[in-house]
Amino acid sequence: MRPDYFCSMSMKRLSELGPKECGVIERVNTPEEVLSLVQMGCCIGSKVEVRHVSPANGPMAICTCGRTLSVRKEAAAHLWVRMAADTSQVG
Repeated sequence: MRPDYFCSMSMKRLSELGPKECGVIERVNTPEEVLSLVQMGCCIGSKVEVRHVSPANGPMAICTCGRTLSVRKEAAAHLWVRMAADTSQVG
């Protein structure tokens, strides 16, 4: 078994999160693809909470840096989040 196996279990792509799930952004794949999100605060170390997920692969509403953003799931797939049970555990 790989030593980093258990560490990666608590990481998910932002696009895989559901409503009310939250965590901290730990990795940004291909930042040039999501430059506008990074400029709006979706960068490493930022707390993020999913507020709403649209059906049929539509956009999702996330809250980060005190603002609510609408994010395409294709863009959210570039952001990796360390999961937390609720917002009080993010920090």
